[in-house]
Amino acid sequence: MSTARVVVVDSGVDPQHPGLRGAHVVAGPRFDREGLAEEGAGAADDLGHGSAVAATIANFVDGVEIVSLRVFDREATCDFVAVLHALEHAIDIGAPLVNVSLGTTSLRYRSKLTEIAQSGRERGVRIVAPATYAGLPCDPGNLPEVEAVVADPNILPQMPEMRMHGGRLIWFASPLPPRDKSGGRKLLARGDSLAVASVTGCLLRSAQDADAKRL
Repeated sequence: MSTARVVVVDSGVDPQHPGLRGAHVVAGPRFDREGLAEEGAGAADDLGHGSAVAATIANFVDGVEIVSLRVFDREATCDFVAVLHALEHAIDIGAPLVNVSLGTTSLRYRSKLTEIAQSGRERGVRIVAPATYAGLPCDPGNLPEVEAVVADPNILPQMPEMRMHGGRLIWFASPLPPRDKSGGRKLLARGDSLAVASVTGCLLRSAQDADAKRL
């Protein structure tokens, strides 16, 4: 069975997080608005958000390989140009899925994000991102080329659903963290962030199951 591989664009991923036992964390670089800022900084997580996202993904697939690209430091905010650089790098890596549990309500980056998302689709890479932020549509999740996710507390954990909404198919997923090796309710993320991670994990699991059936 092939190894499941995903890129996580976030605050970094701590390989020692209890929810990542059995996962393999690859420390990618940190990005700022100028581009690649620091090699190997993806294995540090001062905020805890990226590790929580990664642990939620790992809960779906044993032995997942997580490539961590860092755009946040001690706060869940950054110049969005850093995210653009990270996404371009993520597409070049070629992993089938890129988890981006963040977004922007500004339209100034839409053209570039569309270009990145289309490039990813052409190369077999899908971006998973929240459809909204603070109740407003946000990019890249609002783009048709991206797997859009909405947090829905009525959805059972680890069982995301895809439904037609507003003229397009959107994922609905639980905003709650898993209750097992990840540390249960101690994960430092909630809501859309973990809903996006749940969809990423579900897609990885489905792809791995499909590969197993072809063997």
